[in-house]
Amino acid sequence: MHVSLSSPVADHCSAYALSDEKEPLFSSPCDHYHSNSCSQCEELKTKISEIQAYLKREDLGLPDEELDDLRHTCDQAAQNILSWKAHQLRSKIQDSARVEVLDQLDESSVMITQDWAMKFLPQKYRESQTDWFAKRGISWHISVAARKHQGNLKSQSFVHIVKNCSQDIDSSVVIRIMEHVLCTLKTENPELTTAFFRSDNAGCYHNSTLLAACRSMGASTGITLSRVDFSDPQGGKGPCDRKAATIKAHVRRFINEGHDVQTAEDLKTAMLSAGGITGIRVALVDSLGIKDNPIKWDGISLINNLQYTDTTITVWRSYNVGSGKTVDKQLPTGIHM
Repeated sequence: MHVSLSSPVADHCSAYALSDEKEPLFSSPCDHYHSNSCSQCEELKTKISEIQAYLKREDLGLPDEELDDLRHTCDQAAQNILSWKAHQLRSKIQDSARVEVLDQLDESSVMITQDWAMKFLPQKYRESQTDWFAKRGISWHISVAARKHQGNLKSQSFVHIVKNCSQDIDSSVVIRIMEHVLCTLKTENPELTTAFFRSDNAGCYHNSTLLAACRSMGASTGITLSRVDFSDPQGGKGPCDRKAATIKAHVRRFINEGHDVQTAEDLKTAMLSAGGITGIRVALVDSLGIKDNPIKWDGISLINNLQYTDTTITVWRSYNVGSGKTVDKQLPTGIHM
């Protein structure tokens, strides 16, 4: 509620909190003094300090071992509270990227939110206890595309069920999924020219191979990638989670009708049963033989926002904090900032 890009209260000023003192390009100097204070924020700090001060007293009458445990637990809880507060601030700022992209969408642009759903465990209509053990989950990926059509915001979802997938999802599979989504959208909507991608910080998304490959997707799909934004953990994947819940309920109904869902093909059949699910399309992806060469990109783990142009990539650590650092796209063997 209190977070803003600029505020005279230090606890509320995101530009002040997220600026990197060692890197001017990732820093936004404040044009005001932080002379005000927030009663609620100050009260939280005061209460934490009072509890810590109380546990430091020597007249509590507790054994030293128990007292040490209490102090350690208190310090850990205080750190967790401050970490949660920082998470709320980062989530608010990163979510503003999503809001601004949605505001600027038109007939020629699309925003795609992507996420891996929790692996689907194979299930039989009636299974014994031995069938329940040693199950190997089926990987499936959700992409939700939102675009403006005649002034109204509309969305459609793409579900990719991955066959022969290892435990650790490879970025090469995600690249193929992204290309397939863009090609399908371009085929059905020739007016689309620009795409914005949004995902969480999972390693299969936040890596140099995928982010470098985004620069050439326009040539192969006909839709130029303009931005890639990463959300803070547990903040920003709502569309994918909602679709996953709808799909799971549909698959459960299919199983309750007397069917088994044991393989990726069975899962696709279950999703398409009874006429399918409105606004959701399903495809199978075979991960065998899909592999890309890794690319070196120093500091990629600290980058959360990327903007692509014809010749460069501009990156930020936090959305709209600082002018951003420019990366040359033409380096063939690696990218260095």
